[in-house]
Amino acid sequence: MPPLSQYLKCARDGRAVAEYTIAPTSAIPCAVKRLISKDFLSRFDAKGELPCTCGSVHTLLTRSVLVSSDAIGESARLLAESKGTGVRLWVLSDTNTEAAAGGSFKSAVRAARVVSRVLPGTPRVRPTEELARELAREAGAASVDLIVAVGSGVISDLGKRVSLLSGLPNWCVATAPSVDAYGSATAAIDINGYHGAVPCRVSEVIVADLDVIGRAPRVMFHAGMGDLLAKFIAHLDWNLAHVMTGEAYCPLAADTALESARAALDAARRLDEEPAEATRTLTDAGLSSSFAMQATGGSRPAASVEHTLAHFWETAHSSGRDSLDLHGILAGTASRIILPLYESFYQRLEGFTPDVSRRLAAFDAEPPWREGLAMSLHPFMAKIEEEMGQRAFSKAVLAERLATFVERRHTIIQKARDMLGELASSVRLLEKIGCPFTVNDLDIRRENVLLPLHSVRLLRRRYSSFDLAYELGIEESIMRDAENNPRLGQ
Repeated sequence: MPPLSQYLKCARDGRAVAEYTIAPTSAIPCAVKRLISKDFLSRFDAKGELPCTCGSVHTLLTRSVLVSSDAIGESARLLAESKGTGVRLWVLSDTNTEAAAGGSFKSAVRAARVVSRVLPGTPRVRPTEELARELAREAGAASVDLIVAVGSGVISDLGKRVSLLSGLPNWCVATAPSVDAYGSATAAIDINGYHGAVPCRVSEVIVADLDVIGRAPRVMFHAGMGDLLAKFIAHLDWNLAHVMTGEAYCPLAADTALESARAALDAARRLDEEPAEATRTLTDAGLSSSFAMQATGGSRPAASVEHTLAHFWETAHSSGRDSLDLHGILAGTASRIILPLYESFYQRLEGFTPDVSRRLAAFDAEPPWREGLAMSLHPFMAKIEEEMGQRAFSKAVLAERLATFVERRHTIIQKARDMLGELASSVRLLEKIGCPFTVNDLDIRRENVLLPLHSVRLLRRRYSSFDLAYELGIEESIMRDAENNPRLGQ
């Protein structure tokens, strides 16, 4: 595999390495401004495989990534070269993304046969499994060769889910830097009344036209920053899970997702002064995070409890501000709420030593989790049963975890101190530039903030600092902090 410097030169000369092509913007030569996603992709061989130091062989199924100010034109040429002039397309968009890029994409691929489905842009479509199956039947009946989703967030996720259900490959044309899921292998879909991440078919080609993305509404940039803000908590909790439970951990994927968050914050600083560079940086950051997720086969590098809260709010229609009811804004808001709770919890651990005998006795006396479930969570029982049913936890496991904490406490606390310090600085920056990510901005009622916090361990089978608090027997201290958290009223 060529070294990164050679890879950059090849990309600059227009030649692909490992079948990936990421074109730089003309204004920002890639030899000068490093792209995180280019660095990450350059590690994979021509088959899209990477034998990683973490012990896994990571696989990427995305074959081309076009990032430039003429990416739509480049995608038309790539389509003709790779699929032939007679290729039949089923193009999915909504009225907003159709105006932003759908029309220009269809014009650019004149030689192709195009069948379209344009969903309403207002109110925003809810990405349900029922809708995905309806669209899959429609795409299948149209006898097409390729699905092309034009849009960010909901449209992109629907396109990938429809692709899986129909058995048809898909491409994605991005229209905003609002999400970090363009290259992921999951889609946020509402199944049985709960909004969560489900399997999908990865996009073969991702088209990120920077002129299109640069014209997206400012709130879409704020959403992208909010989504990437979550990476600090995700990085902390994944490290914690690795230390406490032995969960598989990939430093490359974890660091790539974390670096994408740092890049997003850099873009936030320059959004007004250098909008073109900020657009490119934020777009690259989102792509980088999504490839880290695709490589590991899940969202662990990029999501933890803050995304659990965001998904709950989406499921419960908690936000009273439709214009701000965007996944990235919700994830950023949740990160801002979690920050002081984690800060207080890890400060408490500085001088804390668990009373093992007492904790194990308390565990024996605990009632079944169903008995303590709030009535307001009963509508989500199917999801909770699914998550809890996959857990294997016992008194022996608890004893082992307590011993691990005593042995590794310094490492755990130091990692938390580092990540939470960065998150705090990032929150202050986003507050300074006016990102709308408070519960008041979103008009989320206090009870809809506290409810998932009290039950966050039940809503997703993913080890986090809340699990550590439970194992140490001090989970209620986080709940008390949440009750008194002034940010729940701001």
